[in-house]
Amino acid sequence: MGKRARVQGKTKGAGRRGRRSAQHAADATLDVGALPAIEALEDIPAFSDFQVNDAQLDAFERVRASSETPDELKLGCVVRLDRGFPLVVTAEALFRAEHAVGFAKQNKEKGDGMLPAVGDRVAVRLAPGHDMGVIERVLPRRTVFERWRGKNRGERQVLCANVDTVLIVQALGAGEVLLGRVARSLVLARDCGAAPAVVLTKADRCTPDELARERGRVRRLVGADIPIIVTSSALATGLDGVRAQVPAGTCAMILGESGAGKSTLLNALLGHDALATGAVRERDDAGRHTTVARVMVALPGDAGVIADAPGLRSLPLVGHERGLALSFPEVVRASHGCRFSDCTHTHEPGCAVREAVDAGEIDQVRLDAFLALADEMRVSAQSLDPDIHL
Repeated sequence: MGKRARVQGKTKGAGRRGRRSAQHAADATLDVGALPAIEALEDIPAFSDFQVNDAQLDAFERVRASSETPDELKLGCVVRLDRGFPLVVTAEALFRAEHAVGFAKQNKEKGDGMLPAVGDRVAVRLAPGHDMGVIERVLPRRTVFERWRGKNRGERQVLCANVDTVLIVQALGAGEVLLGRVARSLVLARDCGAAPAVVLTKADRCTPDELARERGRVRRLVGADIPIIVTSSALATGLDGVRAQVPAGTCAMILGESGAGKSTLLNALLGHDALATGAVRERDDAGRHTTVARVMVALPGDAGVIADAPGLRSLPLVGHERGLALSFPEVVRASHGCRFSDCTHTHEPGCAVREAVDAGEIDQVRLDAFLALADEMRVSAQSLDPDIHL
């Protein structure tokens, strides 16, 4: 199948097994017609573009073993979400799917009730003669990139599952790069277990001196080990550096605000205009939400898959202490030597962190970012539960 998945052929429609939920099927009948035609979609990954680990294979076999019709179950991957409708690719076909009615009855505490997100490996039922599948189970996620939303600690929005790399996109040429946004994205990437990389777009809008200054500021923030790739889609520069972050068999997620140039960058990587792009407002360089679906695209050549998502204006940090520690390990290590266990690393005597800054062992830029994010998480946690003390 190469880089394109074969579309499931048209049929007479889903029967009793294909629908499973009368109400959901009625909704699907009303809405699916308004979705993009599968035949018109480009750059959809093939199932061979994805890796499936042992835990996912074992879980799939358990689902098959408990099924009354195991031959109808296929191992698939969700490659697109349009208005909540998953597009699933298997080794044999590409088709839209709905959720089994049993999802509502599964134990969410054990992870059984996870609704499918882009990148999820799934057990999907495709009955003979039907063109719509039914997702029976989301298989264990190797990694999951999610952001907090709502008023409760447990309310999280999954943006991409089984992601290997997070490409943190920031635009150049519109004032200083927002280091706070980069630091926040770095923490989220580390928290989910993905490798972060920073992509600075629109380099053609900078002078050489401006570019050197902004790249230096970002380097001070992220440290020596995080890749920084400078790109210009207009000049087609830096694209090979981005591709190098997404080797074959891996999945990257692109993360950035509207107007950062995400879709333009992806179009340049693909070699044609596959994703919608929009102009940005001159007064604040902000863009509109030109990406309305969550999609995965297969990069040409010997490269992997990139997941795109609508631009996110906010990335709240709630319960991401692990990601904070992984992003700023030198601060955490030094803090163990502080005289006071509740040291804020700002003014207390015997602060080992401040001593490390004075000795040149910790960059002040990184400490400032750490303290700002730690304070935000402390406030967020206490607003959710006053008994939480960080």
